[in-house]
Amino acid sequence: MRCVLPPLWLQCHFMIMKCLFSSASVHMSKISMSTIPVAQAVGTVLCHDITRIVPGGDKGPVFRKGHIVREEDIQTLLEVGKEHLYVYEPQEGVLHENEAARRIAAATAGANITLSEPKEGRINYSASCMGLLRVDVPTLTRINSLGEITLATLHSMQQVRPGQNLAGTRVVPLLIEESKIVALEQLVSRPVVEVLPLQK
Repeated sequence: MRCVLPPLWLQCHFMIMKCLFSSASVHMSKISMSTIPVAQAVGTVLCHDITRIVPGGDKGPVFRKGHIVREEDIQTLLEVGKEHLYVYEPQEGVLHENEAARRIAAATAGANITLSEPKEGRINYSASCMGLLRVDVPTLTRINSLGEITLATLHSMQQVRPGQNLAGTRVVPLLIEESKIVALEQLVSRPVVEVLPLQK
């Protein structure tokens, strides 16, 4: 079902859905989770947030659940007192939320759309010019009927301005079976979200 949501509502929607379904979507037999030394964690994915606590100061996350550990992260992790991490290793046929979001956006975004970088599995679509927003509503409905995939847009056929947020996409769980993304890619035959420039 097509969602027409204001930005704050959309953020809450994504967060609630993620909490409800994050543990149920991918068979756990496909995921290898373990506790390993930080030095061996490059390329693995965090199963929990990493928090930095400054005595007498602020407390906040250094890395979020789902972050893919990089070589340059090792020193930071050691500095916050992490010698071991609870992680999972990417498995064939299972996609991390960021990669899944990139593929959804690549399949659905059309002309004059600017895509944000993935942030905790979410990609935003914004207008790159003044124009008329066109949404392929039947295809959008089919996408949101696949399960575990959310693509929310503004109403079709309205005037939009450069930089205006038009849509957002993410998969509900932290991990999703690649077959669901392939199914989406196969059903999309033309852009689902695009901006038609205004005629001068």
